[in-house]
Amino acid sequence: MERKPLAVQLGEFVASLSADALPPAVVDKTKALVNHALTVGLVGGGTPRAVAARRAVIEQESLGARRVGRGQGATLWGDGTRATRVGAAFANAVAVAVNNQCDSYHMLTHPGVLIVPAGLATAEGEGKTGSELLTALAAGYEVQCRCARDFIPSAPAHGFRASPLFGILGAAAATAKLQGQDARGIANAIALAASFAGSLIEGQRTGTRDADFAEAQATRSGMWAASLAAQGFQGAPTALEGEGGFYYAFTGSHTGTLTYTFTGPLKADLGDVVADLGRRWEVLDVKFKIYPTPGFNQPVVWLAHDMVAKHRLDADLIEHVTLEMNYLETLYPSPKFPRTPAADGSGFGRTDYMLAYTVVAGDYPVLERNVEDPRDAGVAASADIAARVSALQKRVEIVGAVGRDCFAPRMTFVLRDGRRVVGEYHGRELMWDFAKDAHELRRFVPGLPIASRQYDRLVAAISDLDRAKSIDEVIRLTLPEAAG
Repeated sequence: MERKPLAVQLGEFVASLSADALPPAVVDKTKALVNHALTVGLVGGGTPRAVAARRAVIEQESLGARRVGRGQGATLWGDGTRATRVGAAFANAVAVAVNNQCDSYHMLTHPGVLIVPAGLATAEGEGKTGSELLTALAAGYEVQCRCARDFIPSAPAHGFRASPLFGILGAAAATAKLQGQDARGIANAIALAASFAGSLIEGQRTGTRDADFAEAQATRSGMWAASLAAQGFQGAPTALEGEGGFYYAFTGSHTGTLTYTFTGPLKADLGDVVADLGRRWEVLDVKFKIYPTPGFNQPVVWLAHDMVAKHRLDADLIEHVTLEMNYLETLYPSPKFPRTPAADGSGFGRTDYMLAYTVVAGDYPVLERNVEDPRDAGVAASADIAARVSALQKRVEIVGAVGRDCFAPRMTFVLRDGRRVVGEYHGRELMWDFAKDAHELRRFVPGLPIASRQYDRLVAAISDLDRAKSIDEVIRLTLPEAAG
């Protein structure tokens, strides 16, 4: 029997999904994803690249007087300017992405950069309830994560950035859901988004920062795919798995043959994209990043922090550190397109530096400059700290391990007295719930453009979204003038 196309099955799932069908853990996680994106987006909104994106949107797409709520357009967070929905989502997405502190699914995709700004802009403009927003976001995350899961490492091997590539699908699905489209319309939105997808790896390979805008542009395109579907435009039902479709174009095969995998065989079952919809929730596997550095460094910093605290490690008494990571985490963005190391040997993300600084200082500050490019300077530390970090960095050995899960580093410290101290993560440590993520996000309060008391009200409003008649209060609380 001929199998129903993937986009059609995903459209049926998204259209039929109701708030009552969401397990409590999914509702809690979706609230956490909103809270995380808004918090890091508000902090990131002050960076030069986010300011430039916001200025471009205001110049080209602003819409009359400032106001929050239903109607044409949506609000720029932290600014209050009313712009087109796609323009607001673009500017807000850049702010979420710019410091590398967004969420992460299987290391190379960041759903919250695309789906949360698209969802908030659409829900505000459409006048949707908080519960409707959460349902649409959960649906969008499922679409993106399921379409991406097994195929993520194969996309960069063919020259494409995985996050905007797969994220456009989730943004389209969430937007179409909030627009009230039926299963056919949502399937068309996903199919059109697949046709609009793209984003090259060349910028990350050569050291430009176009990636800061790539997800944001994919957000726009996903929202346009949904809007065009709402006007009756159709996409190919087999846009994902067809012989000339999405998977063939971006991973090299429409039958599930893979170029690389994090773990397991080089073959995926396309049927797994839609298997157990509504019963197995990929959104629960999304991890949170708080440090200003790529995702693969996050568990390294956390594990180093934990081991320093537990074993009272002194950097000056460490002879050698061996860090084992998934091999693809050490060859970012792809083994096919490796990034040239810096003069000191640092690769993309400067993992050895991040580890060394954390051991010396006990932690890494979240309100610092993004450390991604091998040439990025890192923390503006004192001469003594900088010298100790540099010395320890030279004693760090990074081993790429085939078969080791992502976000599951193993760290071995050999001390000068001959003792060995070993610690490891297993890949699920950063899959936090709302309470845990909200606790860690308190570190960002000094960098917010709103007062601490107002931020507390924002977090409370997000926590209460499933009972909110609209999302207007959440949007209003991102604005400095809402303090009164």
